[in-house]
Amino acid sequence: MKSRWMTICCALIYSCIVFCSSAFAADAVDQLYLCGIIKEINTKDAIVSVDVKSESCHGLQQFKLSAAMGGKVLNVDDQKCFFIDSSRCQAGYKYTITKIETE
Repeated sequence: MKSRWMTICCALIYSCIVFCSSAFAADAVDQLYLCGIIKEINTKDAIVSVDVKSESCHGLQQFKLSAAMGGKVLNVDDQKCFFIDSSRCQAGYKYTITKIETE
């Protein structure tokens, strides 16, 4: 009887752990932190060109601005640090800026 009780408890605990880990994994998003100089701002399409100085995404890259970025003041030739919606950066892909660091 004691053995059966332990088997049931272990099965329930394991099920809870698996459920909780899979339920919260979908909400986890890695973000890459980058710094660079703003070279061009296209307000119509919400696209910004940045000369990225960070090694993980070095060079001139284009990024989309998230809807939450609408009120942020960006100026050409400003140096900014920001987060994008990915843990890596590939040339030619437009990642979305999720947050701009304040100075």
